[in-house]
Amino acid sequence: MKRLAISSLIAATLGVASTAQAQSSVTLYGMIDEAVAHYSNVGHASLVALQGGDYSGNQWGLKGTEDLGGGLKAIFNLQNGFNINTGTLSQGGREFGKMAWVGLASDSLGSIRLGRQYDPTVDLIQPLTPDRYSPAFSTPGDADNNDNSFRVDNSIKYTSPTYGGLQYELMYGLGGVAGNISSQETSSVAALYTHGGLSLAAGYVFAKNDGAAGLGTADQTQNNSVTPLFGNTPFVGSRLISQAAAQYVIGPFTANVRYSNARWKPYANYAAFNQTETFNIGGTSFAYQLSPAVLLNIGYNYTRSSGASSATYQTVAAGTEYSLSVRTTLYAIGAYSHAHGTTFSEDGNSIIAAGGTVGDLESSSSSPNQLVLMLGITTKF
Repeated sequence: MKRLAISSLIAATLGVASTAQAQSSVTLYGMIDEAVAHYSNVGHASLVALQGGDYSGNQWGLKGTEDLGGGLKAIFNLQNGFNINTGTLSQGGREFGKMAWVGLASDSLGSIRLGRQYDPTVDLIQPLTPDRYSPAFSTPGDADNNDNSFRVDNSIKYTSPTYGGLQYELMYGLGGVAGNISSQETSSVAALYTHGGLSLAAGYVFAKNDGAAGLGTADQTQNNSVTPLFGNTPFVGSRLISQAAAQYVIGPFTANVRYSNARWKPYANYAAFNQTETFNIGGTSFAYQLSPAVLLNIGYNYTRSSGASSATYQTVAAGTEYSLSVRTTLYAIGAYSHAHGTTFSEDGNSIIAAGGTVGDLESSSSSPNQLVLMLGITTKF
């Protein structure tokens, strides 16, 4: 009788453990990307280098859910960014620089997340743009955050359920400044509507870096000479970025178009960068799934800056992806950029000639043109 009781207890315990395991999970995941890249001109010379993250960012992370019952779940995601060629941390040396958040999700009410995370325009609009194929297809200097150069600290984000194809997100990053609730804040709103093969999205993000040395809840953007300050001088001011995108998928064909307006407003006294610099960006791309393993894509980006400085950047990019498996892909990308006009020096104190710039991959060219060729591999786990 005692043996029967003990056997029943063991069986019951195992059953509870099995049920608990089915109700919660923790997943280790990641992506590793590496490429050989050739630049016709970086600063004043050609460059051949190993360069990770040309196709997708190098990252690993932990994410999980716990079923709390009644359609409610606890959720979290910790994602690290790293440099594959040096093994060092990215995003300013943060342990989980790409994202670090915890929250609750409801089947009927949506989700709320707290921590460091992407803003709603990155979540809902960017997937409809050419940036999905590589930063080479994105905005020079990433002046409009189309390649998600910045994340938002101390943020609260709400994601709605999908209502008849419509979903929206709201975010607010708390500046945490005593006596001034708006200082260092970030706010963002975006919405996505999908019906069949058609997807439409629009939104904005407003980031205020008005703290000491440009401190704010949003990261600095200092990629290359397209943006007003790209050296060691911090940007003190605000960025207001409005975006819209449309995509249509029919069979093996995918076409998209996008527009964004980015306004960089200085709050400090820079000699040349002394008024709001406005970037108007238009982009389009076309992709064809030649076979289950082969994808071909081509894109065009037009960027115009105006304000204290004025320049135009035109970029054409083309690429192909070959899937060796569901996890591993080989890729080849070529891009050419031509610039005309003027931009700012690194410290924002003088005007210089604008140089050709392919996305936010490397420094701008010392000439009006820049050509980039890349061969790479990416694998997921």
